[in-house]
Amino acid sequence: MPSVGRSQWSSCSTEAFSPERGGREGATRLMIVVTDGESHDSEELPEALRECQERNVTRYAIAVLGHYIRRQKDPNAFIDEIKFIASDPDEKFFFNVTDEAALNDIVDALGDRIFSLEGTREYSSFELEMSQVGFSTHLLEDGILFGMVGAYDWDGAVLRESPNERLIPPQKAFESEFPLRMKNHAAYLGYTVSSIKLRGGRGLLVAGAPRFKHKGKVILFEMGGRTDTLRITQALTGEQIGGYFGSEVCPVDVDGDGVTDVLLVSAPMYLGAQNKETGRVYVYKVGQVRALSQPPRNQMVI
Repeated sequence: MPSVGRSQWSSCSTEAFSPERGGREGATRLMIVVTDGESHDSEELPEALRECQERNVTRYAIAVLGHYIRRQKDPNAFIDEIKFIASDPDEKFFFNVTDEAALNDIVDALGDRIFSLEGTREYSSFELEMSQVGFSTHLLEDGILFGMVGAYDWDGAVLRESPNERLIPPQKAFESEFPLRMKNHAAYLGYTVSSIKLRGGRGLLVAGAPRFKHKGKVILFEMGGRTDTLRITQALTGEQIGGYFGSEVCPVDVDGDGVTDVLLVSAPMYLGAQNKETGRVYVYKVGQVRALSQPPRNQMVI
């Protein structure tokens, strides 16, 4: 980071997290120091680190020893300085590698520890940290429906936001169609979102999960006035592994009467004759007792 009239350490510890540079009150502050040699302004370090502690800045420090090994120099003073920079304890926040290429060996471990700062209880378990809110969106009469494909270890979820409330159902709300025992499945629920309108004014929300059991799934559901109130009314499942069924959905009001007549569901990777990736679009007729019914295969649009 460029600085004028101040040491680089002081600049990083203060300016990097200022509101002018996008810093937000209450946000987690994290600094990663990667270096292959001792600093030239080490006298500034104690003051800079004091400021980091006051600002609650978590510091990971990585010592690259390549220069010392190649020149057969003693790296102990260098290592001591980098340990001084790192937050405590050293075994969690300090790394050292033999050379620049070896940085690849610690990427996963460092990434897991950084993500854990955002609230995951286990390094391998994500909840809403990687949600990717807005991967898909759909405008409702009273708000917006967002897809969150990265939520809950990429099983996915949805967010409904209106002027008066913000609803994010917990993972257990989807358990009837997305069993919790299927860990690390990455269904990508929320890859696409939409809604359909039934007669009598009732509406249902729609969300696709194209990686569910590698075949894909689309769910129709209702969300109530509480974050844990979600009722799945129907689920549609793809028929071919890798077809990506549910990667796109499209409700159609054929006669323009304000009621959804059919729901189109795409499976763009569907393999047709001679294993050619022809894709397929499924057409579901919207009814009343059961929201959707699938017509005979010869009525599908392919």
